[in-house]
Amino acid sequence: MADVLGIDIGRYSIKIAGIRTTIRGARLNLLKEFVFPQGSSLFSDSNVDALKTFFAIEELTSSNIIVSLPSDLVAVHTISVPFTENKFISKAVATELEGVTTISLEESVMDYNIIQKAQDHSLLITFSISNDAMKTWLDALSLLDIDPNIVCVSHCAYSNIAAFLKLDDPFIILDIGHSHTSLSFMNKDGLFLARDLKIGAQALGLTSERNAINEQAATLLVNQIKFAIDVAEKRYNTQIRAVIFAGRFYETGKLLEKQLEIETFSLPINDIAKAALTDSPPLEPQYSLALALALSNVIKKPRNLINLRKGQFQFKRAIEQIRGRLFTTVGILAVLVIMFIVNISYGYISLNQKKNILENKMHELFKRAYPNEPSLGDPFGTMKYLVSKEKKRVENLSSSIPTVEMLRELSTAIPKDVTVDVTELSIDPEQITLIGKTPTIDAIDKIVAGIKTLDTIKDVKVIDTSRSADQKSFKFQLSITLK
Repeated sequence: MADVLGIDIGRYSIKIAGIRTTIRGARLNLLKEFVFPQGSSLFSDSNVDALKTFFAIEELTSSNIIVSLPSDLVAVHTISVPFTENKFISKAVATELEGVTTISLEESVMDYNIIQKAQDHSLLITFSISNDAMKTWLDALSLLDIDPNIVCVSHCAYSNIAAFLKLDDPFIILDIGHSHTSLSFMNKDGLFLARDLKIGAQALGLTSERNAINEQAATLLVNQIKFAIDVAEKRYNTQIRAVIFAGRFYETGKLLEKQLEIETFSLPINDIAKAALTDSPPLEPQYSLALALALSNVIKKPRNLINLRKGQFQFKRAIEQIRGRLFTTVGILAVLVIMFIVNISYGYISLNQKKNILENKMHELFKRAYPNEPSLGDPFGTMKYLVSKEKKRVENLSSSIPTVEMLRELSTAIPKDVTVDVTELSIDPEQITLIGKTPTIDAIDKIVAGIKTLDTIKDVKVIDTSRSADQKSFKFQLSITLK
């Protein structure tokens, strides 16, 4: 039994690392591997039956299970958004990503990490997967009785484990899998680029028993790695200093070092385990990713927190985990039911009176809002229809206003020496209402002057100014008329 299970589901085998948390810290108490029969698919009937038996015998259970998605299911993109505040970034990321991804954002789940913040923009790395692919993957895992509460990507898991390497210069963690090779580009701040190459141990002629390598496939792999490094160095104006090989075929690094023309190392998996945990048995290299996944939920300051099990795929606790709480809940509910029955007899007449008063007020409100419209006996439903109709009309009028572009223009128009905290921004077809606060009263005049310089702005009026409750800043409201 472990508190956290990191499960690396590959095409050759399943590797599992279990961590048990204690008062003093955490220790590695479980390392298991199940190798699939040669030529069998992961979710074949024979494999599923064998895996269920394997999990039952080994008692591989936990309330915290972390798995990583197969790299070929995940779309990875690096994008730039014209904001540095987290609340603006979260709103703009979908708009910017829509222009580069082929996956429909409405039919997918997405998560992102901030790589870097500059003066006027932020750089993000995004991970997305279609809803259909996620459902298929989770349904397949359910056949093995695996119900993860965190669905991560291997690159982010390696980013967390790389924190213990304490390297300042950019480097790559390279993991040769059975059919793919993953490249995780790291610097001292974490992951900044991810690539997956469709050449793995099978194409290279490698097995768990021998290290003979297919020279032609190795040359092709080296060329693809060099190309990925060249693109990364040019795009990020940096220089990759080393390649660190992880996983079962970590020794392949020395075979490819001369062709790569860059220094190669093996991931010091045992040293990392000792640094991260209070106690750990000796580790074989093939458990690198499984340990990295498990550590994502244990280390104090994880770098890349990616969980693609969001929205409709959100983790729900198994009934076994909440059964102990049901007895207390049933007792509380019984008391509440008795109180409700006693109270309802007294409240019934009062409720009807309040209902009649409310209906009269709704009729009065409808007449004030729509004096020329009949309520048709249902003022709330009629009002809802009229509001929806008006909303569609306004949306048609405002569809030409690019919200992100308007936010960018306002941000650039405000002088750099002025500190302003925007608390509310409302954009209508003909005007913008901006509410915020600034340290000095003079700063408000500078903000108004800056916004008036925009070609799209007709006029700017200060509606209200007041000193804040803490007397340290001034609140203001601007009405900005568009041309």
